[in-house]
Amino acid sequence: MRILAAALIASAAASACGSSTPPATSTPATSEIRLELEVVATYPHDPAAFTQGLVWSHGKLFESTGMYGRSSLREVELESGRVLKRIDLDAAQ
Repeated sequence: MRILAAALIASAAASACGSSTPPATSTPATSEIRLELEVVATYPHDPAAFTQGLVWSHGKLFESTGMYGRSSLREVELESGRVLKRIDLDAAQ
């Protein structure tokens, strides 16, 4: 009986140590999310402005525009698209 128990323990130990395979890796499942949107308003905008950033803060719209040699920071009136303040940025910087 002792020999049988020793053989079972030795067999279990050998199989646990010697021939183990790495755990299978799994790729996380991806799911598609569909969003629906509705345009509720449109506003005029300077078609020559290449917008790089927009910020809405305290009821004001701030825009940074780009194009080498024509970059600026602007405060824009949302409803009309009129530029209220503009700071042109030096192309050399």
